Amino acid sequence: MMMISVLSVLLAGASANPVTVEIVASGHIETPADRFRVTGSVLACAANQAQADALLAQKIAAITRTMAGMGAVKSNGEAKLSFAGMMGAMSASRSSVECNASALGDMLAGSAAGQSKEKPPGQVGANSSLSFDAPDLATAARAIVALTAADAKPADKAVPVLVDEMVAKRGAKQQALAKARVEADAYAKSLGLESATLTKISERQDWGSLDFVGQMMRTIGLAGGSTSDKVFTDVTLTVEFRLEGR
Repeated sequence: MMMISVLSVLLAGASANPVTVEIVASGHIETPADRFRVTGSVLACAANQAQADALLAQKIAAITRTMAGMGAVKSNGEAKLSFAGMMGAMSASRSSVECNASALGDMLAGSAAGQSKEKPPGQVGANSSLSFDAPDLATAARAIVALTAADAKPADKAVPVLVDEMVAKRGAKQQALAKARVEADAYAKSLGLESATLTKISERQDWGSLDFVGQMMRTIGLAGGSTSDKVFTDVTLTVEFRLEGR
């Protein structure tokens, strides 16, 4: 997607006067993923906080051993999640409120049926987010099944990640610059001008721009689709050119 806004266009005598044009262009790169991230959330409930914390530690240790046995290792944070990945991770969150949800439900059901029930002793909870990186999609699928079996509430699908996304970002920037250059040259030709000189590059994004909204919609769509084996890198640049005659 590309938007173009002319800051100053002098239609009369254009060949004799410089024209400044600002072009917003996007680059899109698809790179095979280095690994596939599986996220989940584990909850432990007990009579007091110390017991809940101890039980949580035991659950995490057991889950980590299970993951290691299938080749999925704990994420160390060096690979950042995309927007789609963050949305998936948020869907896997849990709260200690769940510890007393069933007991409260039973008490309310009894009250509705005219049966008086005493409020059961409350439990406290300890919860933690989990994140593991699998080497391939097949391992990631098995990891999700294992997290489900361990009551660790995994996200619906794995998220492809890159250890180092800088190469992909730079490639997307080069693509965006190339698109902007083509449009600048087309402007110069249509105005009877000779050259298009690059004068400014900005990576700042306007939240209300159509280009930015388009990227967000595509990302949200990816979050709801099937797991891809590629990482999608989108970069948008605002590029300014000075168009001049001979």
